Amino acid sequence: MSQEIGWFDLRNAGELSSRLVNDLDTVKDGIGEKVPDFVSLITKVTGCLILALAKGWKLTLVYMGISPLIIITFNITLRIVVKYTAEEMQASATASAVAQEVLMSIRTVTAFGGQKKEEERFSKNLLYGKIIGIKKAFYTGLCQAFFSFITFSNFALIFWYAPFLVRTECKSYSAGSAILIILACMSATFSISNLFSNIQSFAEASASARYVFDIIERTSNINAFNDNYGDKPDLVVGDIEFQNVQFAFPARKDMPVLNKVSMKIPSGKTVALVGESGCGKSTTIQLIQRFYDVDEGQILLDGHDLRSLNVAWLRNNIGIVAQEPVLFTGTIEDNIRFGKTDATDEEVVE
Repeated sequence: MSQEIGWFDLRNAGELSSRLVNDLDTVKDGIGEKVPDFVSLITKVTGCLILALAKGWKLTLVYMGISPLIIITFNITLRIVVKYTAEEMQASATASAVAQEVLMSIRTVTAFGGQKKEEERFSKNLLYGKIIGIKKAFYTGLCQAFFSFITFSNFALIFWYAPFLVRTECKSYSAGSAILIILACMSATFSISNLFSNIQSFAEASASARYVFDIIERTSNINAFNDNYGDKPDLVVGDIEFQNVQFAFPARKDMPVLNKVSMKIPSGKTVALVGESGCGKSTTIQLIQRFYDVDEGQILLDGHDLRSLNVAWLRNNIGIVAQEPVLFTGTIEDNIRFGKTDATDEEVVE
């Protein structure tokens, strides 16, 4: 919510809310019970390998010879899951945005008989997400199959090598110690195989967290929450002046709304902006509120460039009656107090 309005113009509200909710759920699942399970499995693998090395390092090193292949397999799995999870979440968010858009405008959709068209648009995004999910499952399945192949091949090798050591180095390797080493290696292998589900959850959480933290760490171009930035004049007269203002919305940079506009609005005067739809009437007010910054020129309040003023202070000194009023949950009084939480009852009535 700290981002500037232009940032929201470039994003679908339904898609954004869906991504935030679903991605945070994915992060929660990835760092919840999976973390202690991961630590437990790593501890078990480490303990089994230490025991096996203590009982017979030669046989254990043969088993550990596949470690580079296991690490490579895990790395490939991680990259695959991160890549396809991000695409899968985006497809799901887009489908959710379509559903939200249709439900909010259901009367318009019904009036024009667009139910079938919107259903196809929704299904198209779901189908894309399904295809991505199948690809992710296929490639992760291949990685797990390769892991199973190399581990069981390694078992065959140590099952052959263990009797050889018992025969040739009977003083260091007895049948009992060889069996103990094999069982320890097998236990370590099964624990490593269980790590696959944890690795997949961590990768999904990583892909989701990347999107969320990119938003959190982004610095707004218009910071309305920094109380120390910008001037706060003690006296406000209310003279407003536009000087060669040029502006286009971030989502439509190739379509200027205001082109070299200059005008003066003296304090205490009633000024009406009249024109056809899209000529920049509402945009002018939004620029005064500093929802956006001008592309060229400047807007002055009592001789001060709006960009030099504290944003929160500026907006607190502006009263707005929107073209399309929106009521939040609560009473009329509660809604009026949104603009000034410490307003007296007399001020609310006025």
